[in-house]
Amino acid sequence: MELLVIVAMALVLLFMLGYTLWPIVSGVLFLALMFAIFCELFFAVSGLLWLFARRRKAKYLGLSEDEGPASFAWYEIDGEEYRNIFPTDAFMRRILYRKEEVHVRLLKLRKHAWTFDRVTTLVIGLGLASFAVIIVLLSTLV
Repeated sequence: MELLVIVAMALVLLFMLGYTLWPIVSGVLFLALMFAIFCELFFAVSGLLWLFARRRKAKYLGLSEDEGPASFAWYEIDGEEYRNIFPTDAFMRRILYRKEEVHVRLLKLRKHAWTFDRVTTLVIGLGLASFAVIIVLLSTLV
């Protein structure tokens, strides 16, 4: 609620200083474009990490609840436990994560190791495609 009051006050101040509506809208669109480019780069780096990860058979162990607000899926590969690289959402947990042997991609970098499960693969693909579309649409408006 406070944010809306601050935004309203800033808009009134800008109108009083003589700005029209278009520079304000184009500024907001520019910020949205920069955010979309940042998200696209994030998913591109995640996709590159996914490409370097090796496919392995794993046993799903469950979700962790003790790592703050986010919970991560854990998998066992060759007797060692590995955490998924992305946190999981509470939406459709029972459908997305099954207690069976699954194929995941394992990435080991020095001291850290992460897995990419099928949900993570889907998120990376959808993120790359959707933010590419958003960038194209926003770039035509800015």
